Formats: sequence, structure tokens, C-alpha cells
Amino acid sequence: MKKVRINETIRLSPFDEFRYESLKWYQDPKSMRNIVGAETTYSKEQIQQMYSWQNTHGLLYYIEYHDGRNYQTIGDVWLAEDDYAIVIDQKFQNRHIGRTVTKYFIYKAKKLGRDCITVSEIFNWNKASQKMFTRLNFYPYKQQKDSWSYQKRLKKQPSQEKE
Repeated sequence: MKKVRINETIRLSPFDEFRYESLKWYQDPKSMRNIVGAETTYSKEQIQQMYSWQNTHGLLYYIEYHDGRNYQTIGDVWLAEDDYAIVIDQKFQNRHIGRTVTKYFIYKAKKLGRDCITVSEIFNWNKASQKMFTRLNFYPYKQQKDSWSYQKRLKKQPSQEKE
């Protein structure tokens, strides 16, 4: 896999090795509450294990942001057959970076021939993620205790094709 330039400021870099920048979001209890549902932290080893697993079970990229001088790693994104996950450093949230990256992965999932793209868990208190995915026409379809799974259909259903 090669780097993907999404626009002038955002590019995706295929996972190659652990990057220390990821400690910023996986060792921040407030970010982790939105990621795993509890104010916890991951050790470097736990992050490495997670990345290793994700990299063998889907497409894993670092999100890089160009600040006018150089690129810096500000998040990660993972697309699997049955799941999609995106994490953006808190300093870079609310800039439509997540939305822009997710639009690219909607396109990528369509090119891969997928019927839908699924986000397995968005916690009830994570209103920003709910808003972003809803604006991209994802819909909540499966409720858990403190969260919902969201999904977006990528192919028209047979009944829609006849209309």
C-alpha cells in the first residue's frame, strides 16, 4: 500500500510501525472513553497488539495533517470487512478531518465491492461522532447497553433499483 493524499492538508500513510504519536490519544482517558467506553489507557504494548491485529484484519492507516511546514501524525483509521474505526487527536477534532477521511473510506469500500460500511460502536455520549456519521448518511441499527452500531448502505437494495 502507498500513501494516499486526500487533499492539501490530509493524507493517509499505511501502517508500517508503531508511532509514538498514538500514545497521545490512546493514553488520554477522555479520548479513551469515546473509543472503548471507559476512562482507561492503553500501554504501548497494548497499542502495538491492537495495531498488529487490525493490520492483519483490514486496512490500517495513520492520518497525517500538513500544518503548512510538514506532516504530523494526528490519528488512525481502520477499515475491515465488518467494522470501521477512526481516531483523531483531540487538538485536531472539529476541523472536518474525520468526515473527510471517512468520505474517502466510503469511496474505498465501494471500490472494494462492499455492500455496506459498519461502525460497530459509537457511545451514547459521543455526540460529535454520532453527528458526523449521521451527516454522512450512516444510521443507527443495533443498540447495545451504552452505544449503537451505525451502518451505511453502499449498494442499492433490489427494491430500490426497481423504483
